[in-house]
Amino acid sequence: MNLEQIKSLVSVVNHKSFSLAAKEMFVSQPTISMHIKTLEKELGEQLLIRSTKDIVLSEAGLLFYPYAVQMLKAEEDAIQKIKNKGEKLVGDVMVASSSVPANHIFPGFLAYSKKKNPGIGYKISEGDSTEVLQKILHFEQEIGVGSIRSSSTKLFFEPLIEDEIVLITPNIKKYRDYKGNFDRNKLKRENFVIREMGSGTKVAADNVERKLGLESDKVQIAAEVQTTETLKRVVAEGVGIGFVSSLAVKDYLEQKRVLVFEFPEIETKRQLYLFWHCERNLSKVGERAISMLKEYCSQI
Repeated sequence: MNLEQIKSLVSVVNHKSFSLAAKEMFVSQPTISMHIKTLEKELGEQLLIRSTKDIVLSEAGLLFYPYAVQMLKAEEDAIQKIKNKGEKLVGDVMVASSSVPANHIFPGFLAYSKKKNPGIGYKISEGDSTEVLQKILHFEQEIGVGSIRSSSTKLFFEPLIEDEIVLITPNIKKYRDYKGNFDRNKLKRENFVIREMGSGTKVAADNVERKLGLESDKVQIAAEVQTTETLKRVVAEGVGIGFVSSLAVKDYLEQKRVLVFEFPEIETKRQLYLFWHCERNLSKVGERAISMLKEYCSQI
């Protein structure tokens, strides 16, 4: 099976004529007939029912035809994307992002995008992962980035980058003496700074806490905050300890404002996703932005 055979079938169905299909494809009528016969032989089914007055799809043809059209559309889309690859596009992309990618992926990505395609601008709306999902579902933004994957069939998700949940503490002698190993029993006696409900980081952190044997209703809460940036500052000031994204803590670690503890004996990784509404036709600048964002994240 090849695309020329598929094109022949679709053209014959559209024109209800072998001769007109041959003219459209700039081949002879016998060539069109051969394409159809070869296709039917490979599928083991008759696809067209021919009479002196009409050409119609058989039962098998009716099943196959929508897929044939999709294959030709996929070819057309692929060719168009290749042609557009070197084109310098101009326009704005509406993005909804949760706080971790907004603060720790997009700043670097915007610089990357400016070099690759300076005509593309970005309007970024920041919120928690649940808010981001709602904005995409309600067509308020074109592209979403967050860590919560909805079960909605209206959204298309692509994995963007893998992240890890780590524990941060103030950089003080008490925690430095642990030498990178935080005993689980000591965790139960700590005060925690946590993210708000709806946050993807909170969902991931709660999962890690359960694996560490921490019961959410018994964890001592020192503060609940709206962003990861606030959580980091509060922990650095000595209010408590907290679970955060490893992407989000690199700056504080370099500045020696906090200590980071990992728990290799349990699974602490999570996925950040890129997503958009299935019923929305992405703009050219939106498609280019998605392509560049995936390229950028594969390098960090």
